[in-house]
Amino acid sequence: MNNSRYIPLKPIPIKDRVSMIFIEKGQIDVIDGAFVVVDKTGVRTHIPVGSVACIMLEPGTRVSHAAAALASQAGTLLVWIGEAGVRLYASGQTGTG
Repeated sequence: MNNSRYIPLKPIPIKDRVSMIFIEKGQIDVIDGAFVVVDKTGVRTHIPVGSVACIMLEPGTRVSHAAAALASQAGTLLVWIGEAGVRLYASGQTGTG
């Protein structure tokens, strides 16, 4: 991975972040350096990945490698869950963990 494309990030402390957001049915990608969710109609929603502690990914959500890498650099935890958060399928551990 060529890290020269990215600006070195200094993660925001966890205490200053939004605790979590839920994303359902969309493609998460990095577009023009921003963390973006694209829905089935093509509508783009920018997510301030660096100011969120945890992103809960509900069924129907796809994540690109670039988006997972950006979340990691920002110190944001990605968690794959079942519908309405009923089950936990997979998660990682951020560097702040």
